[in-house]
Amino acid sequence: MRALLLILALTACTRPITPAESDLLTPIHGPEVPQGMWLARTPLVGLFPITYDARPPVACRERIVPPQTGRITARTGGIALFETLLVNPSSWRDDYAEGPPLDLAAAMFLAHEATHVWQWQNRARTGYHPAKAFAEQATVDDPYLFDAELTRPFLSYGYEVQASLVEEYVCCATLDPAGDRTERLHALLSEALPVAPPHAFAREVVLPWAGARIEDICA
Repeated sequence: MRALLLILALTACTRPITPAESDLLTPIHGPEVPQGMWLARTPLVGLFPITYDARPPVACRERIVPPQTGRITARTGGIALFETLLVNPSSWRDDYAEGPPLDLAAAMFLAHEATHVWQWQNRARTGYHPAKAFAEQATVDDPYLFDAELTRPFLSYGYEVQASLVEEYVCCATLDPAGDRTERLHALLSEALPVAPPHAFAREVVLPWAGARIEDICA
């Protein structure tokens, strides 16, 4: 695994977390994640496609993009290896949290991938290893899909679902900080993460889809 990281890193343009990205991640994961995290741009990440059935338009994540149907094939945007995020050039940004306005989709992507760094840094609690996250990709049709009812303890979810729930919280807290599901997400994440309350994330944003209806999106 570390040999693979070295090979990929040698092909990459690398940078640390920016101050704006640190300001985004610290209220979610604490200061250790942005202090230890690096990003590397490498075309090898784009070689890994993912396929899954179109997700129901229930979560904030799905409601800010155009509806999808059928079987979806997409290119992997990023792969977290230990404390390094390897990024597909098509998903690369010099700063995922610049603004205002904040690019919400970019911020959600970074928060998702940074959760894997947090999982690694806290592996004594989480049991995480990148190989286990890769195994989810091989054995679960859509390892990012979660139940909107949020009925289980946070650390009982799969590693990709944990990261997806953090991504969802960024979406909900930013667009609907007073929403009931936003509050449930905050309570769930607070079981394991030093996550700030929803009002800390409310800000001006740009959405990936102009047709998104955001009123009460996380009610």
